[in-house]
Amino acid sequence: MVRPRVFAYSTAKMIELGQEMVEFVNENIEDILHLSEWYTIEKGYTYNEWKNFIQIAEFLPYYEQALKIIGKKYVNKNSNVRDKISDRWQRIYFPDLREQEDKDADDNELRKATALKSEARAIEQEKQKVLKEVQRNKRKPK
Repeated sequence: MVRPRVFAYSTAKMIELGQEMVEFVNENIEDILHLSEWYTIEKGYTYNEWKNFIQIAEFLPYYEQALKIIGKKYVNKNSNVRDKISDRWQRIYFPDLREQEDKDADDNELRKATALKSEARAIEQEKQKVLKEVQRNKRKPK
């Protein structure tokens, strides 16, 4: 039987789905690596449906709770998550980390751009000095 495509349910159904998701994550904490294991494999929702669900206020607290439960595996060195993937997925499971890293990267790029502008100004000033000197030397007869 094919389930009709639904992009949002009633408030009560969204809360129920959220509770079900957190319960599923807790029951499968040893094996689950990503929430898509619940929403796609277990429930059969598409990624587009999922993107809509996580925007719904009633569902959002459960989504964030499930993210943090799974996210703990990504910082636990004794979990079944490998180091390389752990580093990458921490940005997914810890949005505050992603925001801080993005801000740090933006700040770093701004510092680089400011330094380049200062350097360009200094080069331009030096160039103007050299040109003035050349012009002054051209005027002097030998």
